Amino acid sequence: MRRAAFRSLNAASRAQTPTPFLLGRRVVRTSPPNVSTAPRSIRCFHITSRTSQSVSLGSTTTKYPSSHDKIEPVDTPYFVDNKFLNSSTKSYVDLHDPATNNLIARIPENTDAEMTAAVDSAERAFKEWSQTSVLKRQQIMFRFVQLIRENFERLAASCTIEQGKTLADARGDVLRGLQVAEAAVAAPEFLKGELLEVSKDMETRTYREPLGVVSAICPFSKFGNRPISPVVQRQRC
Repeated sequence: MRRAAFRSLNAASRAQTPTPFLLGRRVVRTSPPNVSTAPRSIRCFHITSRTSQSVSLGSTTTKYPSSHDKIEPVDTPYFVDNKFLNSSTKSYVDLHDPATNNLIARIPENTDAEMTAAVDSAERAFKEWSQTSVLKRQQIMFRFVQLIRENFERLAASCTIEQGKTLADARGDVLRGLQVAEAAVAAPEFLKGELLEVSKDMETRTYREPLGVVSAICPFSKFGNRPISPVVQRQRC
């Protein structure tokens, strides 16, 4: 059963009154989509053309979709070489808001060339990353944890709109992902080698070294913590 996590599905009340969306102890009200004077809501991404040029995200830490009001669907870019890019594919997966069944975004099924480019980019980055000190990696994780905290409500809202979870459940997902990232800050401890004296005048040592490019397939139902977990685990390797 689809659940309306943020508002009542009473059509009459939606047409007459702004839709409330609870954020912590505050209630933020947004105008209904049929009010011509209100600016049109923007989803997470703003796509202007179908080229390989870098694109920017349409949402920010403080400005993001916060209700189930109908919005203009957008095409999700993919991330490679530290840039968001438009896919050249002609095949997309529609993403609907489970509470209203409104189309909110389209997810590209990236081409073989785009997948190859992503792997090549990771292989180039690995050469430098494998030489990065553990303490420098730890600083990156400190920054990652900070970004999750700054965008906590933004991530939870996206989880609810895209998956139909209640806001409380979505916040729990993001919290678990945050906890995984916080645990990864202890990378210097996790990356220690081991020393074992196996006999007189003989000892065995183990070393942890970067192996190379890896991939991860994350379940869609765990938006907050499942994608974060493999990312931070690979970062420590």
